[in-house]
Amino acid sequence: MKKLLVPAAFVILLGAVGFGVTQYGARWAQGRGLPASDAALPAPAAAPLAPGERVAFLDLGSAGCVPCEAMKPVLEAVTREYGDLVEVVYHDVRKDPAPAREHRIRLIPTQVFLLPDGAEFFRHEGYLPLERVEEVLYRMGVRRPGSQEGPS
Repeated sequence: MKKLLVPAAFVILLGAVGFGVTQYGARWAQGRGLPASDAALPAPAAAPLAPGERVAFLDLGSAGCVPCEAMKPVLEAVTREYGDLVEVVYHDVRKDPAPAREHRIRLIPTQVFLLPDGAEFFRHEGYLPLERVEEVLYRMGVRRPGSQEGPS
């Protein structure tokens, strides 16, 4: 019985610590004027962008970081599909740490979405799949060329 109690207690402790870290992270971000990372997508979806408006999708990462490398095809797909509506910018924060300081990132990769006026709309830490990126862009008012429908 003792052999089962020790691992069970360890798992419970890890869960409690993980929950505390998550809650601390959200409070840390809000205390610094940052949106709570990936808690929920902002709602409702904005009206489509006005002609000539563009939003920015920033990816802050580094070469050799596995989740950062996994973001490259996502960045390429967004550039290909939304090039006229979304400015995709990649910053290697090991080569140039200034963007990391400017956007107050805590870990890499971090994606930051900026509205046409430069205000931060949303941020996410870690790998972000294309489908989720498209959901954020749609809520920002970005529509696929020739479509008013939601993300695919």
